[in-house]
Amino acid sequence: MSAVAETMDLSLYGCPMHYIKAREALGSVDAGQSLMFIVNNGEALKEIVASLSKDGHKCDVEEQETLTTTIRVTKKL
Repeated sequence: MSAVAETMDLSLYGCPMHYIKAREALGSVDAGQSLMFIVNNGEALKEIVASLSKDGHKCDVEEQETLTTTIRVTKKL
């Protein structure tokens, strides 16, 4: 598993800004590198995982809390 470059809190952003911020962050790391994103549960989580997966990135849930979920996103090779 690749080292995590950083953790970003996207829980303050609504749609589509949380996806735009995640996409920008992934643009600054090398292929195969991982970033952690904290996202609000519910629709925001579903949307960002679906969008990033559609872009070809690997998304894994790392930790679920009451209001947020932390996902590990590994940039596509």
